[in-house]
Amino acid sequence: MTTSGTRLRPADRRRQLIEIASALFTERGYSHVSVADIARGAGVTGPSVYRHFVDKQAILAAAMEAAVDEMETITDAALSRPDARFADLLSGVVAMSVTDPAPTVLWRWNRRHLSPEQAQAMIGRSEAVLARWVAELELERPSLTPDDARVLSWAVLAVAGSVPISRGRIGVRRYRSELETIAARVLDAPPSAAPALGALPAPPHRAIRHDELLDAASKLFFDDGYGQVGIDAIGAAVGISGPSVYRYFPSKISILLAVCARAAAAVELGVAAAESTTDEPIGQLRALVRSYAANLIVSPDLAVAFTAGREVLIEAGGEALLAGQRAYVSRWCALLESKTDPAGARIAVGAAMTIANDFARTRRLRRRPRFYDELVYLMDTALGI
Repeated sequence: MTTSGTRLRPADRRRQLIEIASALFTERGYSHVSVADIARGAGVTGPSVYRHFVDKQAILAAAMEAAVDEMETITDAALSRPDARFADLLSGVVAMSVTDPAPTVLWRWNRRHLSPEQAQAMIGRSEAVLARWVAELELERPSLTPDDARVLSWAVLAVAGSVPISRGRIGVRRYRSELETIAARVLDAPPSAAPALGALPAPPHRAIRHDELLDAASKLFFDDGYGQVGIDAIGAAVGISGPSVYRYFPSKISILLAVCARAAAAVELGVAAAESTTDEPIGQLRALVRSYAANLIVSPDLAVAFTAGREVLIEAGGEALLAGQRAYVSRWCALLESKTDPAGARIAVGAAMTIANDFARTRRLRRRPRFYDELVYLMDTALGI
């Protein structure tokens, strides 16, 4: 990445600013990056940035558009060949994500910062690409129902986009091979074949104002993003004024920390239940998959803890909560290592959790009558268990 103020052609400077902004947004979170930070990273002045973008939001939109642009290019190239195969589409997107995961990560965690018009434009383009993927999958696998083909396309895109910003010591070739293998397994798991698992546990009854406020805040943080929610909105959701909220919590960040602590307690209950059920690693992992999926569906707490609140947790003194999240993921990996090596386990766990988190954030999927059954089935399949 170029970071000097060397004179560049306008197109090159624009590309450089997008790359630097993507890295900063991913590292710090959109709310914690200023235009001055981006200019400093490029070795230019703030006014120089504004010659290319009207504001920070426009830079974010351009960074996210890079992923959609490449998806369209990959789809055009693959489907233009007479021998086009769905596997070619998948391989191209996996290669894109492994080479540069930043645009996909930005879209997943920061799209709430876009204007409604920007978000709708990108959603429309993404939907158009997805429709082409679904059509190709239906052509190759006529036994699939249109509904199964659409859900499976969503699932394999989640797998392809599950690459973290840092791959650690796992090489590009290994990551690509593993993700393509996982996606191939998922394509053989039509949601309509998901076994019935029984009813989900009922949401807990909240009888006191403290918990009612946490429920309301959790839903608002999930729907709108932590940075977009104010104390007044949280109070209004339970029928009290904003200042009255401070009788129960000293600050908005303390509410977020309480939501995350409640999510941590829920997953630890799942761990305890899994360990009490069996000593066999894969049996425990299956139990953790079910408890994780159930927690995602019954309450937004877990999704908030693992996504919306992450960028502010360290600043708020939530290091212990973040450490707990990492330990929880590591537990999954350790259990799966009974079937594969550490690198394979890490990649598969990342893919399964990305399917869960992406699906749980997608309203049209959450509304499906058998969503819990389907989600567990796809996660088990991604893990190879």
